[in-house]
Amino acid sequence: MNQLRVAHLVYDLIRGGTEGQCARVAMGLAQQGWPHRVAVFRRRGFFLEAVESACGPVRELPIRHAARPATIREVRRFAAWLKRERIDVLHAWDADAAIFGQFAARWAGVALVASRRDLGQIYPGWKLALLRRADRAAVRVVANADAIRAHFVAQGLPADKIDVLPNVIDLEERDRLENEPFPGADRLPAGRRLVAVNRLDPEKNTGLLIAALPQVRKEIPDAVLVVAGAGPEMPALRAQAAATGVADAVCFLGEVTAVPALLRLCEAGALASSRNEGLSNTLLEFMAARLPVLATDCGGNRELVRDGETGRLVPRNASADDVAAAWISLLRNRAEAEEMGRQAREAIARRHALAPALEAFRRFYDKLAAD
Repeated sequence: MNQLRVAHLVYDLIRGGTEGQCARVAMGLAQQGWPHRVAVFRRRGFFLEAVESACGPVRELPIRHAARPATIREVRRFAAWLKRERIDVLHAWDADAAIFGQFAARWAGVALVASRRDLGQIYPGWKLALLRRADRAAVRVVANADAIRAHFVAQGLPADKIDVLPNVIDLEERDRLENEPFPGADRLPAGRRLVAVNRLDPEKNTGLLIAALPQVRKEIPDAVLVVAGAGPEMPALRAQAAATGVADAVCFLGEVTAVPALLRLCEAGALASSRNEGLSNTLLEFMAARLPVLATDCGGNRELVRDGETGRLVPRNASADDVAAAWISLLRNRAEAEEMGRQAREAIARRHALAPALEAFRRFYDKLAAD
């Protein structure tokens, strides 16, 4: 069977999120001998050098505005690059990649694969319309969770057009980084630490954890919350912690890159998202670190967090009381929590470690080549 020449388009090559997922898949398959290339809107990020070493020079698509004459010129130049590189498939990994990549793929005469990695609930109407157009133009649509697949099938996407492929985590790399010193260790409050690692955006609903903390501390006085992440909600969250009397028990670290080292110093992980969630890389990190997880039943969270087995799952619209009860249950029984963490690590290793995840992508591209 001929191996497809695949080009991956993503915003940039930072370590986390969709960008890191794209980089790991492209590098992993290229290192197995597949002809994979990578293009980005911003030529930057943690993985840039490694991706170029594995996949060749990273092509920049320098689009800065959606509707400008220069944008059309850049998309046409990108289409010409796809032709020169003899690309068979353009895999668009994020929303912007799908929006602009659909036109480049059409003009280059190559097949388009579009990704749906969240529920699309935070995008404006014009972007949603262009994403639906990309779905129609694509030969396949890739989701990273069954919940994402079900959501878009309910909106009219043909069920036989969408594949679910796993997020990937490099467990060997993660375990190595876990043992490095955490540079912010002196800022961490003493006590039994639950950690939230996410952008401080409204849909991540980090304030729900702060609202639950006073009740948790009535039962477990040394319970504390560590928040790793930056975003527009930071001032409001700080004010909320002060207003509810737990400012000394909530630590805002800002943006953190040494996540594995931080998780080693914590007892449980939390993600309280209320909308738009796909399959969370944060949950993968928690579970790989053998932390029991407290999560809301939003998007793909339930596909990772099995209530009573790998953590506690509360309703998407959970109250502070609901969250406090789940939080207390994780901290009250250490042996049970450790067993949840062990099962969490095993679940991640089975499906999301490099070898099984890359094999799933390899089979997907093999199927495309055969069609």
